[in-house]
Amino acid sequence: MTNDDSIALGVREVTLPGVGKKYVMPLRSGGNVAIVVKPDGERQLFHFLRGDDRPCDVVKLDRDEAQQVANLMGGAMVAGPDLEKLELALGGMELEWVELPAGAPGVGQTLEGMALRRRTGASVVAVIRDDDAIANPNIDMPFEEDDTLLLVGTPAECEAAREILLSRA
Repeated sequence: MTNDDSIALGVREVTLPGVGKKYVMPLRSGGNVAIVVKPDGERQLFHFLRGDDRPCDVVKLDRDEAQQVANLMGGAMVAGPDLEKLELALGGMELEWVELPAGAPGVGQTLEGMALRRRTGASVVAVIRDDDAIANPNIDMPFEEDDTLLLVGTPAECEAAREILLSRA
């Protein structure tokens, strides 16, 4: 056994509000692997090379595919949040993800400047930026290209907010 083999692989667990859980494991070969476990059972696996802040590979697996991969790897799979309990807690509310591509009207804007909640009723409760989750973003924080915003509201409210964030009209 080499000295590197004796290093414990520490896994960091982060709760992503409204998303699920993220697990990050450093790799002995450098870089790391991040796995996001969503309430609907989907898993997203991100592979980061040493020194890179953007993944070089992304794999999305549904619940059954993730279970099969876990079986093949010979270990137990981390359980996702209970979707039925989450749906019961949310009632008629919806969680919706909106990614801001380059040139989207929401890029460079703030919650205060757009008055998104006042205009639509939907709230931005988190922003995923790079590898960070920003819960309850400040109203004066400008949104950046490739940010992913977590909206909470009724389906109509979320659709109206999506339109403001992404529409060029």
